Amino acid sequence: MFEKITPEEAGVSSNYVNEFISALERRRIHMHSVLFMKGDKLFGEYYWKPFDKDFLHRMYSETKSYVSVAIGLLLDEGKLSLDDKIADHFPEKIDTPLPRSLKEQTVREMLTMTTVGACEVWFYSNDPDRTHLYFNRNYPLRPSGTVWDYDSSGSQVLCALVEKLCGKKLFDYLNEKIFTHLGTFKNASILSTRNGDSWGDSALICTPRDMASFGRFVMNYGEWNGKRLLSEEYLRTATSKLVDNSENAHGGLFTHGYGYQIWRTEMNGFAFVGMGDQLTVCLPELDLIFVCTADNQGSSFSRDYIMSSFIDLIASNMQSAPLKPDNGAYKKLTLSTQGLELFAVKGLCDSHMRCELDGVKFICDENELGLKEFSFCFEGSDAGELLYTNNNGEMTLPFYVNRNRFGLFPELGYSQNVGAERTTDGSRYRDAVSFAWLQDNKIMIFAQIIDRYFGNTSLTFAFNGDEATVCAVKSAEDFLWNYQGQAIAHKKK
Repeated sequence: MFEKITPEEAGVSSNYVNEFISALERRRIHMHSVLFMKGDKLFGEYYWKPFDKDFLHRMYSETKSYVSVAIGLLLDEGKLSLDDKIADHFPEKIDTPLPRSLKEQTVREMLTMTTVGACEVWFYSNDPDRTHLYFNRNYPLRPSGTVWDYDSSGSQVLCALVEKLCGKKLFDYLNEKIFTHLGTFKNASILSTRNGDSWGDSALICTPRDMASFGRFVMNYGEWNGKRLLSEEYLRTATSKLVDNSENAHGGLFTHGYGYQIWRTEMNGFAFVGMGDQLTVCLPELDLIFVCTADNQGSSFSRDYIMSSFIDLIASNMQSAPLKPDNGAYKKLTLSTQGLELFAVKGLCDSHMRCELDGVKFICDENELGLKEFSFCFEGSDAGELLYTNNNGEMTLPFYVNRNRFGLFPELGYSQNVGAERTTDGSRYRDAVSFAWLQDNKIMIFAQIIDRYFGNTSLTFAFNGDEATVCAVKSAEDFLWNYQGQAIAHKKK
């Protein structure tokens, strides 16, 4: 598996692959990796530095599709039925009589996300047990089995069900039953929730090649190297349109229906989808798999753009037979993708304001950021540091101008192996920080977290004489909260 061939050998021109990568760059899509597979052969594998084929990437909600496969394994073993009432499996988690809608909700309805509705966001709850939280809520519920509505909390309860019935961690169960046969996922893992359950709706960490192998397994409908690992009937059903998932009349690239924790796509395909644009797209009729990792949290159009570009440029131009070799096009593709680097904010090369700002301290009025003061220390025209004090203490954020500077984000206490659990060991997230002069008096610093957790914050500083406005916009799950808001500052006298 993962033998490399040219795009032409796979049946598509290298020019289309080159156009696809160029389009992502042109539209400022924050990519980390892209893989294309025809059969079990790679005809494209690209990484934006510092990412590479061995980087263990957070896949976010793609994890839900793995939970679905684990449910299928339990069905094969006769340990549950899709018509089981989910509440019947967790009597020990229920404190008071359940509303009828939740009492009657089935495993099938949870797989198709036609549930009574998601429960409160667990990051901010005092209850460390997400399954207990799911069953003990005090707000109106809709009838289950009616409308599709994305219910991440329900996916987590399905993960807890898997672990209860198989007596193992989700990853260990999948590893024993599937991953060892694939020969992948050797360094993969799944983060935990505060009560010790696997974080089954969001926290698989693995490589893009791992994802591609899993996509191939599902597209083989449970067979691997001639051995049946999972029921074909279950996977054909799981990847089919079981419910409508449109939320309005406008439609979109991912509103072609929903199966068992798996999305339907154009061209009779299916996909595993994760926040930030983690995608595994399988088109069985073309024997084609597309995998990508990224962090586009905060973008409203990136996912549809990635998907539409893949469909329009790659899938729609895929031929059933190999094309004639095109050495010129393939060489151009190779050259254009050799220097791919993680997105960095870009602007003017320099500004007369640099000397005026260097070392000058600004004091902030009381503000929602908790920002007390800040200053810039420049290292010539191509590097520097943002020095600032917020409610958590004194911080230093090094940057390069118009490119990324890699290091450790200065904040402490962010979660590591256990979601929503604040660390006290001094660990920090890896980051990539770029700086740009958007205009002479306006700066943007873009800080990207590139660790087991992904997120980003855009910090804009605009100056007018002795005054400044600071605007911070963050996109991250359960961290960077003090990097969202505005502040007004004045030059220290």
